[in-house]
Amino acid sequence: MRLRETAPWLAVLAIAIVCFLAWRWLSAAMFTRNPQYELRRVDISPGYAKSEREIRDITGLREGVNLFSFRASEVRERLLRTTPNIADVEISKRLPDAVSVVVHDRVPVASLCSPTLALDAGGFVFTLLPRDAERYRSLPRIENGVEPFRPPAGRTLADAPGTPSGVESRVARALRVVLLCDGPGRSFRLSDIDVSNSVYLVLLTADNRIVRLVWEELADDTAILQSLSMVDETLRDPASRGKTRFDVILSAGKVFAS
Repeated sequence: MRLRETAPWLAVLAIAIVCFLAWRWLSAAMFTRNPQYELRRVDISPGYAKSEREIRDITGLREGVNLFSFRASEVRERLLRTTPNIADVEISKRLPDAVSVVVHDRVPVASLCSPTLALDAGGFVFTLLPRDAERYRSLPRIENGVEPFRPPAGRTLADAPGTPSGVESRVARALRVVLLCDGPGRSFRLSDIDVSNSVYLVLLTADNRIVRLVWEELADDTAILQSLSMVDETLRDPASRGKTRFDVILSAGKVFAS
């Protein structure tokens, strides 16, 4: 009796397995083993971080590979994981036989205690390639006095609203100053930024003038912009000519020059 009860279920299971195997065979015949979908065009826009050949080697994308034998999302993750200098990758399949890869390099906005260690706008730490060092040699450099701050490449600096505490958060806030300073119409350009002082953020302009901002008054982007506007207005004033040091006190609305 028990065998009679289980027999229909065994038959259903056998039919399901046969259908699954048949579907796998049919799917492979129609797609992954179909020569119609073999790649004939692999268009790669490589950027600077990796050459076209290097991208082909990492992704495995080349002529003859079946279009349905790989997932674009997995190839993208592999390329991002192996190359921190790449910010993003766009991979598009085009039926029946083409794929395009567009690589977006990380763009450094500041160097970090070294000409080869850089930060992008999001605070991601990465190492500049030797061929890019000369290209970006004029980047503002964020320093930590006599104790260089060199976090490992491949991570993003932590920051939070309010007064920054600790070297990492001060570097992250200094990066915001660099980004907000790089606006149209600024009368000065940053050369070096020293975060080693726990009271002041010290800026050195390209024309060797020193500007000190109070950390407590750089709690957010609005406060940073207000402070930079005060610096900008002061440096444009003919009365500031010949003066090399400027202390910005946002709470008092004054810049003290000497």
